[in-house]
Amino acid sequence: MSGHMRNYFMATNNYGPLTDYYSLAVGAGIGYQMPEFKGFSTGFSGFFLFNVWSNDLGSIDTLGKGRSRYELGNFDFQDPGNRNNLERLESLFLKYRYRKTSLTIGRQNLLTPFINPQDGRMRPSLQDAFWLDVQELKWLEFRAGYIYGMSPRSTVNWFTVGKSIGVYPVGKGVDGNPSGYRNWVESKYVFLGNLQIKPFNSLKINYWFYHVDNVFNLHFVQTDLNYPFSSDRASVIAGLQYGIQSSSGNGGNSNQAKAYLLPGHSSGFISSRLGMRWLNKTFSLNYTHIFDRDRFLFPREWGIEPFYTFMARERNEGSANTHAFTFRSEYQLNNTLRTGAAFGYFLMPDVLNFRQNKNGMPSFNQLNLFLNYSFKGYLNGLNLQALYVYKGLAGETYNDLQYVFNRVMMSNYNLIVNYSL
Repeated sequence: MSGHMRNYFMATNNYGPLTDYYSLAVGAGIGYQMPEFKGFSTGFSGFFLFNVWSNDLGSIDTLGKGRSRYELGNFDFQDPGNRNNLERLESLFLKYRYRKTSLTIGRQNLLTPFINPQDGRMRPSLQDAFWLDVQELKWLEFRAGYIYGMSPRSTVNWFTVGKSIGVYPVGKGVDGNPSGYRNWVESKYVFLGNLQIKPFNSLKINYWFYHVDNVFNLHFVQTDLNYPFSSDRASVIAGLQYGIQSSSGNGGNSNQAKAYLLPGHSSGFISSRLGMRWLNKTFSLNYTHIFDRDRFLFPREWGIEPFYTFMARERNEGSANTHAFTFRSEYQLNNTLRTGAAFGYFLMPDVLNFRQNKNGMPSFNQLNLFLNYSFKGYLNGLNLQALYVYKGLAGETYNDLQYVFNRVMMSNYNLIVNYSL
């Protein structure tokens, strides 16, 4: 048996005349996994939550031409007025394990570079899938999956793969008109595979392949180095990522106005990290470049991007010809308290360059400050998290507040209390 209670207060302070938002979400869940019998086990879990206190998260700001972006994500994007009927069967699976190989079938929570829980809200993204995990060799691991259903974060429903693309805001097409793919993407499954090689304890190489039926293919390679020196009291950390994406089938629909991406689509990126771990401190400099081709596209409903420059509350997905620079530091004070900061500068295409900027995000700088405290003793299982985010304007908005609203010149406050049994 397992149990989880979660309280989440979030508030956004937008620029000047634009609407500010606030919300308090409270929820709880329970799960059960049966003991293993001859390698077989099964389990289930569910979660319910309530919008205890908020302003109108579904109201449209006439100047910003949008509604709540962050707070609404704690509830249901499809029904902003839903405050009470927010429950979801989150897992229901059958699992077979033999030595260090396992096969899981059903509703589950997958963790991959691009399809992942993205659990920076009340509840994570989930998948209906077949998932194979093989770890028989110390230096070699293999994973493969066939996904046929999705339940994105910030929803209470389950969708087919195609219908799950477009649950979130769809941005603009390359012609500058609103994208028309919501509810029109024709895709039955996602196939993905992973090969991980560890030739040395300090080096890890991962290759991932994603095939989204009738939409696109993505090849992704990541190499991470953690090289110790000074009697293991310090180590150099370095990483390199490379990805290439191309269209598959008709991009989601034979009608190009309803396709997720156009036939002939080609995009790519590179991301790098260099830093050091010393005792209980970690520092890193990170850089990402999305190539000057088509926009890099991956459904935001399915997970956050794995770039080394990723910072909570913003993404570079949907852009091309983008340069991102971040500095990140973390400090583990003891076994209960962890804190840190990150600062980034993101050079984006012009907001009117619709071919390379799907979501109208201007160039910006961002500061994140976070704290994580885990209680011990009688309060073991209780965890407190705090996150502050500021995003400043560093590009042109042409005096149009829709490119400012919930994007830049704003602060976002988060206080989360978790209790796990």
